Amino acid sequence: MRQFIRNLSLQKKIQLIVFICIFLMTAAAFISLRLITSSYDKTLYKTTASSLSASSTGMNHCLETLDTMADLFLADSSIQSGLSTLKDSDQIREASTAYRTVYAALTDYYFTFRKNHINYMGLYQDNFSLHTYLPFSRNVLPKEVEEYLLKKARDAGGATVWASDYAEEYGLFLVKSIRRTEYLQLDEIGVLVVNVDLDGLITEAAGSGFLQAESAYLLFDNGKLIYSSSEGLKEASWDYEKQFPNPYGLTAPSGDDFFYVKSHIAGIGWDYICIIPYDDIISSLHTGQILCFALLLTSVLTALLLSSGLIRSITRHFDTLLQKIRDFGNGNPQPPSIEYDYQKRTDELGILHVQFDHMVEEVKQLIKTNYLNQILIKDAQFKALENQMNPHFLYNTLESINWRAKIIGSKDISAMAESLGTLLRLTLDQTSKEISLRRELESVRCYMTIQKFRYEERLDYRILVPENLMNHLVLKLSLQPLVENAVRYGLEENTDRCLIEILAETDYENESLYVYIKNNGSSFEENLLEKLKTHEVEPHGFGIGLLNIQNRMQITFGEAYGIELYNEGELAVARLMFPLTNEKKGGAGC
Repeated sequence: MRQFIRNLSLQKKIQLIVFICIFLMTAAAFISLRLITSSYDKTLYKTTASSLSASSTGMNHCLETLDTMADLFLADSSIQSGLSTLKDSDQIREASTAYRTVYAALTDYYFTFRKNHINYMGLYQDNFSLHTYLPFSRNVLPKEVEEYLLKKARDAGGATVWASDYAEEYGLFLVKSIRRTEYLQLDEIGVLVVNVDLDGLITEAAGSGFLQAESAYLLFDNGKLIYSSSEGLKEASWDYEKQFPNPYGLTAPSGDDFFYVKSHIAGIGWDYICIIPYDDIISSLHTGQILCFALLLTSVLTALLLSSGLIRSITRHFDTLLQKIRDFGNGNPQPPSIEYDYQKRTDELGILHVQFDHMVEEVKQLIKTNYLNQILIKDAQFKALENQMNPHFLYNTLESINWRAKIIGSKDISAMAESLGTLLRLTLDQTSKEISLRRELESVRCYMTIQKFRYEERLDYRILVPENLMNHLVLKLSLQPLVENAVRYGLEENTDRCLIEILAETDYENESLYVYIKNNGSSFEENLLEKLKTHEVEPHGFGIGLLNIQNRMQITFGEAYGIELYNEGELAVARLMFPLTNEKKGGAGC
């Protein structure tokens, strides 16, 4: 199978890749759509539950505020004093004043806490009652409702209780028996009745958004429906335990499917249920699935058509290039006539065609000039032989001079010829650019031997290098040019005697070899190497040699190594720093 895929044409390989990509994307889209559909109920539950939790929290907060208000009302000194006077006093003036005081306090509490959806507040005593406002057509509640509320408050023994039996018709009631707190007598001096607007409370708690527009809310107290925000659901037959067994699910109280989410209002122990019509949701899901499938199928077909055209527009240029290569391989370097100008294209295909055509032209040019190149190569070979012959001719000539000088007994001429021959042999040796310190010092000795015949007693030199350092490697032609520089500036420009010393030492901590060349009669300018590099100081003859040695050392050993030029009293000092390496090599003597 792998071999079959490898042998497919480029066009089919690209089409296969595109097909696999489209297939994987289509499969991923179908799986995603299925997962979205299957998880829609859970998502709807989470969304509704979050909203319902916030709603129930808001309702609980509002009801707790009213509960706190009832406690404040009980503890209010003006209420206690006024109700006690109304109950105990027989004087009309005192009773009238107390009545106005209690009514004013009741009105103040009503306006202070009215934003918590209070319809009205009432205060009952044995022979009279006070009311802030009654929203009903009658000025008072029906007698049976009043008796029910008063009984529920008195049965609670002074605790605040919620009465929901008449919630559908008259709203929710908070009732509380007001007991006398003076001297802890705790006898009843009145009953507080607070009527709460459930529609307003649930509407505010539910907030805004799609849940408020599409859903209905139900309140159950111990399995009994006490409130419904939908008129159509009020008439439905509700069996709380059977129809709402789970935190969320489907129910059909009136034949239609509804999605419900259940919550609990902890403060008063009611169950709070949100119901959303589910038939519309299922219909929307099916419509969305059909639209997604149609859109996906259209996208796949469009992608296949567009990719096929685009792939063909690319591969035809590769076909043309392959034809060029075949013709070239068959010995026909002349490219076929193509009615397309690849010179104007800057993409990879244009570069391939242009570079191949350029290569063909170069091959044609190489074919034309092949014979001329062969002649030039032969000529270069002859020149190389001549260059190899010249040093040997020079060495042989110096040996002849040396032999002739020995015959006639001229030791000076013999020593100079022998030293010059050895110096040339060491200098022109191309076998290695790194040599032992011993061999480099041999070239120095040969050079100084020749210079001693010229300057005699005016020139003296000493090589103070320990024997154990002789086999360490240094850069070839690094010491002899510096010695030559010392001779020139220390002797040629002065008439006094010139002394040159060559010393060496090791720094095992830094693994370095230091070689010092010291001479009297001259001095180095401060920062001479930097000034030579920047052309602040122009070299006089040997200046280029200093930079040459510095550059060769750093190229060979690294930036940490090189030359340092400085003055030490009346001596000019050149210090060379090499890495500490060792190689045993012999050398010819002078």
